[in-house]
Amino acid sequence: MLEFERKFIDTIETDEWQVETDSGWSDISAIGKTIEYEEWILKTEMGLKLICADTHIVFDEFDNEVFVKDLEKGDIIKTKNGMDQILSVEKTDKKSNMYDLQLNDKNHRFYTGDILSHNSMWLYNIACNAANQGKNVAILTVEMSQRKVMRRLGAMRLRIDVDEYDDVSKDSTFIKNKINALKNQGNGLFNTEAPGKIFVKKFNTGDCTIVDIDNYLTKLEEVKNIDIDIVVVDYINLMSVDKLHKEIGNNLYQKGKHLAEGLRYIADKFNLALVTATQVDRSVWGANDIKLQDIPESKAVAETSDTFFAIIRNQEMKKHNKYRLKILKLRDGDHKEETVLFDFHPKYLIIENDVMEG
Repeated sequence: MLEFERKFIDTIETDEWQVETDSGWSDISAIGKTIEYEEWILKTEMGLKLICADTHIVFDEFDNEVFVKDLEKGDIIKTKNGMDQILSVEKTDKKSNMYDLQLNDKNHRFYTGDILSHNSMWLYNIACNAANQGKNVAILTVEMSQRKVMRRLGAMRLRIDVDEYDDVSKDSTFIKNKINALKNQGNGLFNTEAPGKIFVKKFNTGDCTIVDIDNYLTKLEEVKNIDIDIVVVDYINLMSVDKLHKEIGNNLYQKGKHLAEGLRYIADKFNLALVTATQVDRSVWGANDIKLQDIPESKAVAETSDTFFAIIRNQEMKKHNKYRLKILKLRDGDHKEETVLFDFHPKYLIIENDVMEG
């Protein structure tokens, strides 16, 4: 059994502090202290400065999430005072403990050094819908804490306002009734399957390998006698290559190929469906359309996948809580890059009401 260092080494729960967000002040429910990470320093034209980890998330001008390590001079990000331009992003030779805030705000966004930050809505909706259709689902999160994942899943699956979830979840009778109603949903005329279960496993960012996932699913199957139908990995870019493949180094194509082929091996070995997400090229963030060639460093992921979709959301769609899902690849069958329109309901974090656009 391999040993892993946990990302968080301490957690402080509190109800006395608040943090400013882009939608007002939000209560902080907990503060997590992490292991030491290499420090990155972000500076902007307006004089803002942020010391953070490489995978700290900020927001660009189109409201897309961006890792600090992926920013370049001249990029535009959101701040408390509006849009600001990146002056420099530098990796230092220092390491320090980082702190992650657990908020009661449904967006989980807050200002750090006056820069808007964020701590994968589509993947979790897929997981909930699959479980509601009677499938057992394993969610393997490589970035978001297990507590945050469970909070989102609870809001989605039990139809509870995410802003009220922390308080409502304390009412055991209410939650029990919600769960019983969920269990009984399979008794209807068209949905005869009892709902499946969702298992959540948190891996440390940069520590999750194909071997780790193999070991975890083997344990579920052999020790707990649980057969998983669908695995959701949130998400492939944050996984790492095991020590036996050091030759891959920093080659992003080879890393993507290794991880994608590894996840495909997992799906074949355990006879399950595996869903994950990757990033598109910066030039199409917030664009009206995305094509297969817009996945540069993750091209190997698309090449290995059986089915590949693009999630499209421009500024106008964001205003009206809309998404478009476009088919980019379908290994077993023909397609004409059909798109499907979806509504996003921020109250329950639900994506639904699909309309085929052709």
